[in-house]
Amino acid sequence: MHTDLPGILSDLNALSTEDAFKRKLDRTFDGLGFNMYCYLGFKGEAGSDPRRSPANAADGALYLTNLPVGWTERYIEERFQDDDPIIGECLSSRLPVTWTEKLRTKMRSTRASSVLAGGMDFGVRRGFAVPIHGPGGELGLMSLYSDMTDMEFEKAVDENRYDLHMMSIYFHDAMQKKLAQQDEIPKPIPLTDREAEILQWTAIGKTAWEIGGILKISERTVNFHLQNLMGKLGVHNKTHAAAKAMSFGLIHT
Repeated sequence: MHTDLPGILSDLNALSTEDAFKRKLDRTFDGLGFNMYCYLGFKGEAGSDPRRSPANAADGALYLTNLPVGWTERYIEERFQDDDPIIGECLSSRLPVTWTEKLRTKMRSTRASSVLAGGMDFGVRRGFAVPIHGPGGELGLMSLYSDMTDMEFEKAVDENRYDLHMMSIYFHDAMQKKLAQQDEIPKPIPLTDREAEILQWTAIGKTAWEIGGILKISERTVNFHLQNLMGKLGVHNKTHAAAKAMSFGLIHT
């Protein structure tokens, strides 16, 4: 299966919203056998190593994905980014990184192996990660995941490696130009004291159950507030809600 690179890239400049880019990412990569994707974009100092500066990374991050919410929340809550071997490879490489389940057997670090094992629990078993190093410390990471067999996956990567690399670069450029400057919260958007408390505890990795114990309210009440907050902030999971609120100074850690 081969790509229509000019056709795919031709309408990128016409996209202007996060939902439009997500639909384009879904159609483009699913059509090539990559059923999940994750894009992360960092600017400035956060791009030098987003694993080691979570506050800066949250402030400067642009994040689009169709990964299972359970996996993204677990990943951030357990700080898997600190030991993710794929991120480590991408930070030191200009070329794409291809990996399969076999990589886990080669890991000397128990923690790195746990990161890969955690992803496999959610269907993230093999991937093609493209690092994009830009001006002023800018960093983009486009990770594409597949539920194909290893043999099918390796064939798809071999056939489309250069087009996937080029598409990732162009997607990164378009999203940074169109979305990075638009991530503004409509005003006014007041947070209640309780909502701010819950987001602050969420931002440092506490679960809904733990927050309930701290604030002496039920886990169900915490989740109710988190659902309302996700709606207010226009995001789809609690981790992104906390990061977005922190980036706009609504909460502090």
